Amino acid sequence: MTQHFKPREVYVASSYMAPVGRYNGREREALTFLEMAEKAGEVFSGSRIRRSDVGAVVVGCQNPVAFSGVDNTAAKIAGVLGISGAKSVLIDTASSSGASALEYAYLQIASGRCDHVLAIGIQKMSDVATGQATRIVAGVIDRDEAEFGLSMPACGALVARSLIERLKLSTEEWTAFSALLTQRAHRFAARNPEAHLNFEIPLEDYYRQIVTGKNYRYWWPLRYHDFCPMSDGVAAVLLSATPHEVVVAGVGSATDIPTIADRPYFHSFPATVRAAAEAYAMAGIKKITDFSGKIHVNMHDPFNGFGPINMVDLGFVHRRRILDGLLDDELTGENGAFPTNVTGGLKGRGHPLGATGMIQIVENHRLITQGRFKAGLAHSIGGPINNNVVTLLEKTSHYRQRPRPELAPWGLPPLGRMKPKNLTVNELVNGTPVEARFVAATTRFNFKNGEPEGIVIIVSCFAEGKRYSFLFGVGGEHYAEIVQLKTGDPVSLERSGEEILVNRIPVRKFYRRTMEGVLELAGSGWKKLTGNG
Repeated sequence: MTQHFKPREVYVASSYMAPVGRYNGREREALTFLEMAEKAGEVFSGSRIRRSDVGAVVVGCQNPVAFSGVDNTAAKIAGVLGISGAKSVLIDTASSSGASALEYAYLQIASGRCDHVLAIGIQKMSDVATGQATRIVAGVIDRDEAEFGLSMPACGALVARSLIERLKLSTEEWTAFSALLTQRAHRFAARNPEAHLNFEIPLEDYYRQIVTGKNYRYWWPLRYHDFCPMSDGVAAVLLSATPHEVVVAGVGSATDIPTIADRPYFHSFPATVRAAAEAYAMAGIKKITDFSGKIHVNMHDPFNGFGPINMVDLGFVHRRRILDGLLDDELTGENGAFPTNVTGGLKGRGHPLGATGMIQIVENHRLITQGRFKAGLAHSIGGPINNNVVTLLEKTSHYRQRPRPELAPWGLPPLGRMKPKNLTVNELVNGTPVEARFVAATTRFNFKNGEPEGIVIIVSCFAEGKRYSFLFGVGGEHYAEIVQLKTGDPVSLERSGEEILVNRIPVRKFYRRTMEGVLELAGSGWKKLTGNG
């Protein structure tokens, strides 16, 4: 954050969100994408600001064309809301789009360009089938990694495996930990009538459903209950330069490299650390723990491994308490030092992608205006954990009374480095076999019969005097061989005709990137289908 930028203060005039769920006529009323957007007009009922006062409409949405067939999205939404004539812009930073829309809207007012701006987060995921939605979401992943089978659940599974190995957990211990986190998320969601999955999942149900097959293994080590549901949602925040009860105290954002294989570790997310440091510096906060008992934390927990890491990266939990921080009610419970995700989080409330970041901000605004907290932190992750946003709202009176020293972001972690463009597997294995090391792997299972379908594997090797990692896909029939590998074990890379082999196992591609996202290759050899390997 540059120290030369002196922003105007920006306030939240009003906020609105629709209940999260599927607006398909079965779970909730049947609404089109633009009919959902029209609901955002309710934000004006809580403010004296008129639609004609709005200088810009900023819409956050992930890939609205692929999901709902709506292009020129922001202009159409401005039209249905009766705000045509104002500036309109679409923000797509994947699943952090709603939070990024708030940041862009904030800057419009902070810079003096506009006095009032409407920021909207919206997503209609139920317009497509679950499989198609998964393939659309995979479009945010690096092209080669996506074609080898990497998906967002696979990323979540790699993060979970990293925690298991770093903390030396057994599979049974990880399952118990996941059961407790799931129970926690649904305990809060059950109290929230606007949550998608507003029911409890007691520990005994978590384990019982493993036996019955309902809580099946999805990507190892993730089970069905270990990640968030596919949801629809819309939320809106009306920002103003005119003083109101709640002020935007700080906003920070940062990106990490787009490739997963090139990340040096998975037990921390550098883009979160950088975004939080920027938000705290803007708000004049040296230690976020000084807000103990005053702040609600609304963090991005789509998978069971993400939540514990987020709490450490955001500065609320010491790394030695990464495993139990979210399970200690005195620390993160409803009446704890740092109440976290008391509306259910992504796993319980739901995760309508581009709307989620805005929903978190609306929830925090409500909690502050209801008098429950003095501040609310919203943390949103976009893409493969690489486009992250942190937004801090604060009760204006509290903001004005506390010291706010001028600070610069601190403690910024180093990022990984992407491989040189000319460094390809074909170049590496253009002769004798290459010695490599096993880094990590995760397996996708068929939820009906439990059979392994595909494996994502990461290996590293030396090239041009440095160590680089590569991500591959291999067939599920090799699960018994891959599951025995541990981090650091030696593996070999070699070529056999047109094929690349890892430990003599043929590398396969499971998807082909298309304009709409990715196309499944139906489990057949990718070389035979593409004709060019």
